[in-house]
Amino acid sequence: MKLITTIFIFLVLFYGCSSIHWINGWYPVADVPENRIEGKAIVTVQDFDVVTLDTLSCPDIAVIEGKLKVDKVQKWADATENRIGKRIGFVFNDSVIMAPTVNCRIESGSFTINSPDKALIIEIYKSLNSNKKRI
Repeated sequence: MKLITTIFIFLVLFYGCSSIHWINGWYPVADVPENRIEGKAIVTVQDFDVVTLDTLSCPDIAVIEGKLKVDKVQKWADATENRIGKRIGFVFNDSVIMAPTVNCRIESGSFTINSPDKALIIEIYKSLNSNKKRI
């Protein structure tokens, strides 16, 4: 009985304390359950070449506009084509920030990141810029 109790406690601690860490980037995302990440990263923030912050077009909203490094553009184009009618999500600090449905193949390597939470978008932008300086 003591062995069974010990094993049970171990399993509870192991599974209760383990968590998956997602690298910041774009992932395939399921509809149900909502915002469940379905696989490996399509691209990560390390693959971002240029990011800009737009806070002027609409004062209450911040939008990050970005472009991928040249060597990741084809991967992005193929992934977006494979996800037409499905969702991809931008993950930051293990949370899906946004997960739009893909309508067409995106061959330009461009993307936008937005949220109703302007402060969060500004935080993400600052993080992206600080990571860029370390590369």
